[in-house]
Amino acid sequence: MSDADSARPPRSPARKLVLALRTAAFALLVLGFSGWVIDEGSEVSLESPFVLAFGAGVGCALASIYLGIFLSNRD
Repeated sequence: MSDADSARPPRSPARKLVLALRTAAFALLVLGFSGWVIDEGSEVSLESPFVLAFGAGVGCALASIYLGIFLSNRD
């Protein structure tokens, strides 16, 4: 283990969750938007898996923002 690794404190499970939500949000937003543009492009159908992926991405993004704010104000 190097000095840089030992100087960095370990991440808490909540911070790992924020990182996972942020990563999932980015992936789902890109997947949903690009799939919608390539597949239909004009009509928004709520039954489309791309619209559902985009909505899940927005939900993950909002959850990671609020959880990040909660964790930063906890100190």
